[in-house]
Amino acid sequence: MRKLIFLAFFFIFFACNSDEKERVINENTPSTAVKVPIKYAKGFTIEQFENYKLVTLNNAWLGENKSYHYILYSNKKPDGYPTAIFIKTPIKSIACMSLTHVAFIEKLAQENSLVALSGCNYVSTTNVQQRIKNKQTTEIGQEQQINYERLVELNPDVIMGFGINASSTSSINKMKTLGLKVVLNAEYMENHPLGKAEWIKFIAAFYNEETKATAIFDAIENEYLELVKLTQQVKNKPTVFTGMPWNGYWHVPGAKSYQAQLFKDAGANYLWKDGNESEASVLKSKEIIIDEAFNTDFWINLNSYKSIAEVVAFDKKFATFKAVKDKNLFNNDKRLTPNLGNDYWESGVANPQVVLADLIKIFHPELIEHEFYYYQKLAE
Repeated sequence: MRKLIFLAFFFIFFACNSDEKERVINENTPSTAVKVPIKYAKGFTIEQFENYKLVTLNNAWLGENKSYHYILYSNKKPDGYPTAIFIKTPIKSIACMSLTHVAFIEKLAQENSLVALSGCNYVSTTNVQQRIKNKQTTEIGQEQQINYERLVELNPDVIMGFGINASSTSSINKMKTLGLKVVLNAEYMENHPLGKAEWIKFIAAFYNEETKATAIFDAIENEYLELVKLTQQVKNKPTVFTGMPWNGYWHVPGAKSYQAQLFKDAGANYLWKDGNESEASVLKSKEIIIDEAFNTDFWINLNSYKSIAEVVAFDKKFATFKAVKDKNLFNNDKRLTPNLGNDYWESGVANPQVVLADLIKIFHPELIEHEFYYYQKLAE
């Protein structure tokens, strides 16, 4: 009797814990695979079988509990995987719904594959700007204004998209209905700078450029970790807070967020590093911020504000802030395009070592010989 109860429990447990990956693999699918090493990123896995790759996206957006599977093959299409999307590689053409994907494509030297893009007016990458000028890369719109007709005409091998929440599924499903192959990318959900950068391996898999991607990432990782060593022994860690209010509220990075990790690695004491475990932003009232940030050493990432005078004009109480009195306000807007596209949001994700160097230069200028790349000090 005990044995029967144990077996019943075992099968119930196994059934409840089988994820989507197990359900899409047919029983004849080979079980031997080599996992591509992923050190920091949590959002995807890559498994190399003999004649194909299985790329799995764990969740497309915060709060979702669903896996997406992509079978990448160069010759014969494998059997099994009834719910996966099959893509022949290396891909020759791609459409991107986010500018952050462009930076990874540039690092892989695959700009010539970029046939369509959402946000052409704001792109910073020089080679892609030239392709847009030559009408080799076309605008396809965004969100509720996607040019589906143009996408069907182009019929790219892959559309690299992303989702913010369940409402994103309408456009994704429409693309699929039109016979287009949509691959979701969720690098924005990673809470470690190197985790975001490691998504170059995800994109590289579609070009069969895994070896190149690994070499690029390893170089980024080494440089990043060497910079972290500079700040590990500093005793004076200045305090910092970020942002500006919107409609009376302030969105501040959570204690487990990407931005909080950058501050920690740069040798700064983030004002809200304790007290919440959120990986996303946390909503605080302007009054609370004014009370808590009054004596903070540095104030950075102030949206589109260009001068201290503009900041104080927004709210005269800001003039009493220590960071304002000491003129320690910095913004990540040094590399703006004529149309106000910000390269920080395009290539910063792919270059965390450069972002970190900028931040160390802000908080501990004595530690590093470095010229600001993304950041600059606000004018008076």
